[in-house]
Amino acid sequence: MNRRAGTSRSVSACSNKRNEGVKKKLGVLTGGGDVPPLNAVIAAAAAEAESLGVELIGFVRGWRGVLENDWVSLSGRAVPSRVGGTILKSSRLNIGKTEGGSDRALRAFADLGLSGIIVVGGEDTLSNVFLLGSLPIVLISKTIDNDVGAIGSPETPLEAEKILNYFTLGFPTAAEKIVSFISLREGLRTTAYSHERIVIVESMGMSAGWLALASGLGDPDLIVIPEFPVEPATLAGLTLEIYSRRKHAIIVVAEGAKWQDGTYIHAEDDENKDFGHPRFAGSSGALRDRLKNLLSGKVETRNINAVNPSYLYRSGAPNALDALWAEKLGKRAVRLLAEGIVGPNFLMVQKSPEGFYLAEKPLSEFGSIEELHRKVDQRFYDPAGFAISEAGRRYMKEIVREIPNDPNYGLERDLQ
Repeated sequence: MNRRAGTSRSVSACSNKRNEGVKKKLGVLTGGGDVPPLNAVIAAAAAEAESLGVELIGFVRGWRGVLENDWVSLSGRAVPSRVGGTILKSSRLNIGKTEGGSDRALRAFADLGLSGIIVVGGEDTLSNVFLLGSLPIVLISKTIDNDVGAIGSPETPLEAEKILNYFTLGFPTAAEKIVSFISLREGLRTTAYSHERIVIVESMGMSAGWLALASGLGDPDLIVIPEFPVEPATLAGLTLEIYSRRKHAIIVVAEGAKWQDGTYIHAEDDENKDFGHPRFAGSSGALRDRLKNLLSGKVETRNINAVNPSYLYRSGAPNALDALWAEKLGKRAVRLLAEGIVGPNFLMVQKSPEGFYLAEKPLSEFGSIEELHRKVDQRFYDPAGFAISEAGRRYMKEIVREIPNDPNYGLERDLQ
């Protein structure tokens, strides 16, 4: 990549020296974990900037590129919109924990003469915007965890039209994958049945169980999510009941799921230094081992297996829904900044009876990123049955195709 450096000036001097005859310059960055439609956002933003006569630069490795003045020009650059990941690479940097972080970011904005920045990221990446005052910034949420938005009070009926940011970029593709991975038609159900296995499938989701919940449209037997800690003996009892009746079972467990005592089913001690998250990946193996212990003597424990698709959820090409709205978001973000949007704004995918549409909301309406951290509640999930609720199923059907079980598949006789 051809990296460039800017010239030092203050924010006020930068603003005073601009005039209508000067070509506007915008920036874009991608931070946090990658998702399939990131390049689609970048490609659409670059194309829209070109059509408006606006220069677009891309910061390399997210906020790190802003602080280290590491960027590339995207003007005239061919960006592969249907290739997953991000051509700009990524990092997970907390400006608030970086020496002089906020001042360095503000200085970079001025030095480069930017009229605005597009920030594409998850909760951690977007949280940095709260430290940068009233800069013109457009936030686009992307995370396969689907945990950036708002869904209203758990005590109220679920209304799709009132959900703030119906889905995050990357979630539709990841949801489609997990439904496929556990389904009878395309996934592990056939092997579990054929070899009479209990298969435990791990999903990503540190503190929100949306991706695990999405698997409900592929008809797993049990779903375990972080929001509802599980009592080991209860889960083992339900598993044994299902296995005794059907001689196979599919359990989906989120990586951040917890036992009833509040401890993680599995988490490593080495935390991310910027945001303090434990290192996950391994809940399926840990749950397998716990069930082997609890079910020893009741089932053949060598038939209890763990599968972790891990990065497969976030890698590869975006599906049609992700690609379509990534393109729309990228274009709208450039247009908003080119037209002179005031302050940071959250650009969202909303739902109406007619379908999805885009809307923006000033970030000043929120006190912190925590107000935009949504979790699964009892409207979406049945904790007693470890299952997606009917309301949760209706919500997911707007995002991912259902692959139901086939009641005609398998032996008709009692297998007990």
